[in-house]
Amino acid sequence: MRVESVTIKGFRLFEEATVSLDELTTIIVGRNNSGKTSFVELFYKFFRVEKVDRFTIDDLSRQQRKLLEEAGNAWTQARKYDEEGNQNVAIVEENRAIGKLPRIMLEVEFSYNDSEPLTPLAELILDLDLKRHDALLSCRYHIARPREFLKEFHASRYDNILDFTRRRMHYFSREFFAIDKNDRDNRRLLDPKSVKNALACDFIYAQTLFDDTALDNGHGLSRGFEKYYRTIANGEDVLNQLEDAIQKVSNQLDVEYEALFQSVFTDLKEFGVEGMSPLQGVKVKSFFRPESLVNNSTKVVYEDESGYFLSEAHNGLGYTKLIYIVLQLVSFFEEYNARQPISGTHLLFVEEPEAHLHPQMQSVFIRSVTEYIKSKNWNAQLVITTHSSHIITESGFKGIRYFDISRGVLRIKDLTNFRGDLTRRDKTSTLQFLEQYMELRRCDMFFADKIILIEGVTERLLLPRMIELSAPSLAHECISIIEVGGAYAIKFRELLQFLDVPTLIITDIDSGKSTGKHEKCPTTISDAVTTNMTLKNWLPKINYVTDLLNMSDSKKLDPCGNIRVSYRIPEAGNTRAGRSFEEAFILANAKKFAEQASNLVSSKVFRNRGSEYYGETDIESKSYEIAERIDSKSDFAFDILLMEGWGTPKYIEEGLRWLASQTR
Repeated sequence: MRVESVTIKGFRLFEEATVSLDELTTIIVGRNNSGKTSFVELFYKFFRVEKVDRFTIDDLSRQQRKLLEEAGNAWTQARKYDEEGNQNVAIVEENRAIGKLPRIMLEVEFSYNDSEPLTPLAELILDLDLKRHDALLSCRYHIARPREFLKEFHASRYDNILDFTRRRMHYFSREFFAIDKNDRDNRRLLDPKSVKNALACDFIYAQTLFDDTALDNGHGLSRGFEKYYRTIANGEDVLNQLEDAIQKVSNQLDVEYEALFQSVFTDLKEFGVEGMSPLQGVKVKSFFRPESLVNNSTKVVYEDESGYFLSEAHNGLGYTKLIYIVLQLVSFFEEYNARQPISGTHLLFVEEPEAHLHPQMQSVFIRSVTEYIKSKNWNAQLVITTHSSHIITESGFKGIRYFDISRGVLRIKDLTNFRGDLTRRDKTSTLQFLEQYMELRRCDMFFADKIILIEGVTERLLLPRMIELSAPSLAHECISIIEVGGAYAIKFRELLQFLDVPTLIITDIDSGKSTGKHEKCPTTISDAVTTNMTLKNWLPKINYVTDLLNMSDSKKLDPCGNIRVSYRIPEAGNTRAGRSFEEAFILANAKKFAEQASNLVSSKVFRNRGSEYYGETDIESKSYEIAERIDSKSDFAFDILLMEGWGTPKYIEEGLRWLASQTR
């Protein structure tokens, strides 16, 4: 059995959202403050915290707080109707007020098959349909005594019901129900034991109690081993072994104590203490309990090559972090396995495991933990929140859930659905390309505020400086810059449309002759066509270069409105457009090249056969030939970085300014 999906209502950013869970590993990604931590926190508040007051009024979603205010106003209005003698209207307003009181809901849907024992879900299964294999656990946090709550508010000194509620959270309570999802009136109130039989939850957070400095007094790794001991200490064999060892130490200490404290006992006799009580004389005896011996009395150390033991603070954070996570997981398994009865499903929440782990270790961690779960036949599902492109790489698209808050309302985007949609549309080649790209390259677009697709190394090297010159506000946003070559931007179309992140595609116009194999040619050829797949088949879906150069900005936008293409256009006061980035940059900075060409590694391309450097006019007229003579694009990019006073080509500047204007 497993958790199929969870639905959240009224909690922080979650007005109402459903998240499907992968059968083994679900990876939750998204920008900062998109609800990833809140998702984990809600499970903690419902399943791991005994005290109801761990919820606060700030946990209510914006809509729920608005409903609370409306409830307070409705109750106040009801009192006015009551004072005026309109009893029936007052009752209607009272019921309206009660109906608007806030609540936080978490619903967990389970699935199971006929071969599994149903004991863990027995209290949750309400239907008698043998063809169904589902159960629904509903968790509710609400005001249990609504009339008493509203009456006290009306009698209080508070005008604002939000301020009143903040100090009256004791009116709220948690309840758990089994619900038939096909007949929601068919429900059963559950006790905490039944809930735990169905679902266990454990958590590993990013922040732990250790560091790698000499001031580390937390000894977080040692604490982890202490916790692991407490987990396994119920075993009779473990306890018997420890108690035998401890008894030997105790017997020896008793002899030492008697000699050590003999003078004290003699003094006590002189004061007549022993005569004050009918009890026997005072003695000091050693008394150890195995669990107290482990607590605060064990330390993790590292042995160096010479056999010398160093404290845990001498090891790197990453290595220590990995050991700690593994130790936690092993402890969770031992505890889960020791439960009677064993919970039907175990959810393991791991928050940002990449903290302190280098990239390779991040990838290894995901592989290893899933293999460990499988090897133990552990009925557990991992839920991982992350900002690591390396962890995403290990998961492919199947387990990724993208939390998107760009439109002001949290949307959960299931990349399993995206993957299936590509398959249904016979776009398996696109899917294979994207999965391989994610495997080979860092894919941080899932965490970005905005995305820029570029063709090659020259643009990648120069883009940060161009952003500073043309759209400095972008420097303060999280921008994912993806190098896709000349022919592959179109392969990202479906993914970019699915993610709905503001995206700028910077690409060459790639002009070619209209006949034959479309050999490349200057953009000034009258019937030149573009060989660029993005321009031909996506944006703006035009073949002829002349039409592209006359295209309005609105036609350069994808129908979703969030994606724009920028390709070569003439600079101000010029009619010539560059075919490539290099030519476009030369046209935009002809004067600078005329002044500084002699200082460049690529200086020879700016000279004629007589070794004379071209002037500004010659550079503009010969831009295509000059660009074609450039041997190394990376050398040319570094030459540009050494130049002074250069400007951003117009098409890139327009694109960057458009991207800067997009708000999420």
